[in-house]
Amino acid sequence: MERTTKRQLLGLAGLVGVAVVAAMLFSPETVIAELEALATRPLLFALALVVVYLVRPFLLWPVSSIALVLGFLYGPAVAFPLALAGAGLTALPPYFIGRYAQSEIGVFGTLSASGEEFVDTVGEFRGVVAARFSPVPGDPISYAAGLSNVSLRPFLAGTVVGEIPWAVVTIFAGASMRTLTLSEFSVSWELAVALTALAVILLTGPIYNRTYGSLSS
Repeated sequence: MERTTKRQLLGLAGLVGVAVVAAMLFSPETVIAELEALATRPLLFALALVVVYLVRPFLLWPVSSIALVLGFLYGPAVAFPLALAGAGLTALPPYFIGRYAQSEIGVFGTLSASGEEFVDTVGEFRGVVAARFSPVPGDPISYAAGLSNVSLRPFLAGTVVGEIPWAVVTIFAGASMRTLTLSEFSVSWELAVALTALAVILLTGPIYNRTYGSLSS
C-alpha cells in the first residue's frame, strides 16, 4: 500500500475515532435539553443553535434530531426556515474537509476522480439534490461533494432543496409531539423509498445521455 494511501486512511480513521469519542461524551438528549432551556432567550438560543449545527457532524448525530427539536419548540412556520438554513450550515464542515483533503494520488485521489466523473455526468446541483433525496446519511454526501470538487453555491443550493422533504416530515413530527422523545421518531420506509425513486429519476436522464449519447456519436 502506498505511503500516501496509508496516511490518508490513518487520517480518516483518526477523524472517525474523534467523532466516536465525542458522540460517547455528548449525548444528543443532553445538548437538546440545554437548547430547550434556552428557547425563551432568542439570542443565546441562536448562538447555541449555530454551534450545535457546526459541531454536529463530529458528534455523529442525525441532522433530523435538531429539526425535530425546532419543530417541537417553535412549530412549522418558524422551524422550517431555521432547519433548512441549519442543513446548509451543518453540511459545510465535512464539505470543506473533503475539499481541502483532495489529492491526485491515494484513496482520496481515486474517490475524487470517481466523484468528478459523476458530477460531470449529472451536474453539480442535480447530483447534490439526488444524493440528499436518497437515504444515504448526509455527512458522507458532504465529504464526497468536497472531494468531487463541487462548487460551493450549487452544493449549498442542492443541500437545501434536497433536505426539504426530510425537514417537512421531521418538523411536523416534532410539532405534533406533546413530549419530545428523540428515540420514538423514525422516518417511514415509504418516504425513503419514494425519495430514493425520485433521486433515481433525477439521475437517469443525464446518465442515459452520457452513456448512449457518446456511443451514438
